[in-house]
Amino acid sequence: MKFLPLIISALLLQACSYGTPPEKRWEMAVKGAYSATLSRDGHNLLLGSIHHGGSYWQVDKFERLYNWNHEANKMSGIVVSAISDNGLFASTSDHRKIALWDTKTGEAFWLWEAPADIRDMDLSNDGQFALLGLESYEAAMFDIKNGGVKFRMPHEGIVETVDMSGDMTVAITGGDDSLVKVWNLQTGKSIYSWRLLNQIKVVAISQDGRTGFASSYRGKSNIWDLTTGDLLVSLPKVEGHIQSARFNDTGSLLLTGTSSGFVYLWQVKGAQNKGAWKLTSRNGWVSKNTQVLDVAFSGGKYKAVGANGITYQLADE
Repeated sequence: MKFLPLIISALLLQACSYGTPPEKRWEMAVKGAYSATLSRDGHNLLLGSIHHGGSYWQVDKFERLYNWNHEANKMSGIVVSAISDNGLFASTSDHRKIALWDTKTGEAFWLWEAPADIRDMDLSNDGQFALLGLESYEAAMFDIKNGGVKFRMPHEGIVETVDMSGDMTVAITGGDDSLVKVWNLQTGKSIYSWRLLNQIKVVAISQDGRTGFASSYRGKSNIWDLTTGDLLVSLPKVEGHIQSARFNDTGSLLLTGTSSGFVYLWQVKGAQNKGAWKLTSRNGWVSKNTQVLDVAFSGGKYKAVGANGITYQLADE
């Protein structure tokens, strides 16, 4: 009888395999996007369009607030971006350069050269530091206001994905070395390390830094208690692989997006699936699936943005 809840969960996930269609959608890039970051509340979007450079949007009003590029009169290929959890700052990167922006005025503060090509980035609430995942086999805490690296956090391969807690005390990183690492951001020292046997596609950390998540390419998707280092639960297999993830404010729920266009809502305790949605494709696209680049909890509903340049609003069934 102890296996019954797991069987029921698997059956529910199978029943959700077709996914509920989105409630609403906004087409923000005609030919798709290199990168996309939703604000924590889902109200704003930072988009790296394939043909139109960087732009910052108010999603619900479908309003482009700013065009953000690294050179005047030239479109930048924004391949990595971040928005601070409080929504006051944003950062963009075209591989090596990093720009810091004021989301209230649209003005740029600084433009810096990173120590190596950037694969992922997270931004502190005061706009002071950017946590960078780098191709130089390390993550780095970069002082984006003054320039320079505060400290480096080594891996055995390219660091593909990074995230830090809201109070900037703890970070989690994942690389193509299959390693997931948790760091004390006051000292720059590693607290925990796990190997998932395949490239790590996404990591996420709760706002209070007590819970962490990582998913490997078509492999394990685990949630850990970061106060003890204990494994709490592994998520069931999903279609495609998970490549975007975010905890809600209390850390009790986890929203994930996949390479096959599905968005799943999980209750952290017990890894219970609470909902599944399938992003609709753009008319005329060869593929019926779009990669989910980012997800967000948004006022009782959910938002997701696809590599096709469309932002979606998802509602409970």
